[in-house]
Parts: sequence; structure tokens; C-alpha cells
Amino acid sequence: MPILPRYFLKIFLPIFLVCLAMFLGVLLMNHFIKIFNMAVMRGISPLWIATCFARLLPFISSLALPMAFLVALLLTLGQLAEGGEIMALRASGFSFMEMTWPFLAVGVMLSGLLFYMNHKASPEGFHSFRNKYAQAAQQLARLDLEPRTFMKLGPWRLYSEKVDKKTGNMEGVYFLRQGRTQEDKGVRINALRGRMNIAKGKAVTLELEDGDILVPNPDPEKYSAGHFKRYRVEIPLAGFPLERSPDIQEMNSSRLRELIRDPATDLQHRLEYKVELAVRSAAALSPFVFFWIAVPLGLQPGRSKRGASFAFSLGILFVFYGLIAVGIALGRRPENLSYAAPWLSDITGLALGVLLTKRVAGR
Repeated sequence: MPILPRYFLKIFLPIFLVCLAMFLGVLLMNHFIKIFNMAVMRGISPLWIATCFARLLPFISSLALPMAFLVALLLTLGQLAEGGEIMALRASGFSFMEMTWPFLAVGVMLSGLLFYMNHKASPEGFHSFRNKYAQAAQQLARLDLEPRTFMKLGPWRLYSEKVDKKTGNMEGVYFLRQGRTQEDKGVRINALRGRMNIAKGKAVTLELEDGDILVPNPDPEKYSAGHFKRYRVEIPLAGFPLERSPDIQEMNSSRLRELIRDPATDLQHRLEYKVELAVRSAAALSPFVFFWIAVPLGLQPGRSKRGASFAFSLGILFVFYGLIAVGIALGRRPENLSYAAPWLSDITGLALGVLLTKRVAGR
């Protein structure tokens, strides 16, 4: 590689990595608080926190990479302009593309990486994180059962008139498992006394005394009942099926295309899936678009000082992602715009970049 590209990349890459770390930290902060609170409340190990961050990293990186590229590019060009190096290179006969092609190459590589991340790695990683978080929510380190309050334990609901939190002793116990199907009517248990024990993250054991078991019958006029002196119930706290539907952000693009082709998918959801596919591709192209906007701005004399570069980059990001939001809103209305409207930000950015590039290259 010639000396000039190596020199430019030597300046650009450290700034890019610092910006990337900054944006990753900001975007992860909201999730960090949520994950950390869950770990503390459920008594989960730090390893679980690390695995959650690993699953979130592709999703967060798909947002942080374009922003870091734009900010780092403007800061780099601002630094070169302040030192008079851009002016010296232009006076020495270097063309627009001879100076900037290393940044274009980085932008193209990032766009290629983002196509993979946005369509596959990011939604699958986010789906894995959501599942892991939901599973952790089922684990209990302790039970804070309040008197005369129902508590959910997997498929069961537990109620007690009196509770001793230190010993786990209960009085006036009511225990209910609702039916999962039309044929399964569930089970109801009443007991005068009981005791509750918990094996951390594994199971809750209820030892009940002097009570009745009631099993409803499909015929509302009939039921099965039995009396017991002692009865033991063990409820596992892990392995319950997750009763949740994945969000659109959790579906990879192959799954979205399947749903779009499925005749059972209603029109509104089909539009949302089409828009999501287009947004993922449009957002992946953002580093390429940012190159054509940022480089002409950075090469203009007196316009690329480092103090103003960060403000320029924030303004560009605000407008770009604002246009993406407008494109999403337009794409969810008429069906013929669902694939095209999300590209509004890229088309506008490239058009602006072409005008700026012609202006700078013609000087």
C-alpha cells in the first residue's frame, strides 16, 4: 500500500475505534442497567451478564458502526485540514479520489459487513438475548410472598392468608394451576397449613397439610375431589416454555421473506415485514452514503475544523435517521412504496453527496 493511504488510515483507525467504543457504550448503557438489575434480583452469576452482552453485540454494533465511521471520518479530515495537509496535497496535484479512496474502501467494507449483520447476525443475536433474558426472569433466588396476594410460579398461582417470611410457614393456602387446553381444566388445592422451600434457581417445594384437591370436569356440574393429610408439590423454576412471540427485530430476513410469501399473513403485517427488509438494506448502505457526504465537507477549506466536525456529524446523523423514520412511515401505507420508501435517506444522501463532490472536485 502506498505511503499516503497508510498515513491516512493510521490517523483514521484509532479515532474510529474510540468513536465505536463510545457509541457502543452509550447504546449498551440502557441494556446494561436492565441486565444488571435482573442479575442482582435473581442472584445470577456475572457470566450470564457477559453472555447477554455477547448476544446483544451484533444488534448494537449495527447501529454504532455507521455512526462511528461518520464521526471518525469528519474528525480525521478536520485534523488533516487544520494541519494544512489537505491544502498541501491539493497543491501537489493529488486528485479527490487519490486522497480519499482509503476511506471509501473502509466504507464499502463496513457496508458489506452491515448487510450480513442487519439481515442475519443482528436479529438472531437479539432473539437469543431476549430468550435468555426471559428464561432468567423465571429463575428465583428467593420468594417474597405477601399475605393475601397471588404469586406466579410458572403455570401455578399461589395465595396464602398468612405468611412467615423467615420460616416459610403459611396458613390458609390456595394453590391453582389453570388449564392449558379446553380439555385440561387445571387443578385447585386448598390447605390449612403449608411450608415453602426454594432451591435457588431450580425448584420451589410446597409441603401442604390438611387440605383438599379439586380437579374440574369438562361437565360443569361434575368435578373430582380428594382430601389429604400431607401433600408435597415441587415446581421447577426452569424449562417452562417461553410464551412469547418474537418481535420483528428478532426475525432474520429469511424468516421475514417466508412470512411475506405466506398467504395467511395479513396485509398490515406484510407491509411491516417488507419495510423492515428495506430498512435493513438501506441502513447497511449508510457508511457508503456517509462517505460521499462527509469527505466533500471535510475537504472544503475552513469548513473542517475539528471543533465543528463533531457538530456536523451529529447534524448529518439526525437528518439521515430522521429520513429513515419518514421512509418507514410512508412505506407502511401504500403497498407499492413498502420496498422503496425506506431508501429515501440513502437517495437523499447520495444526491447531496454527488453535488458536494462535484463542487469540491471541480476546484
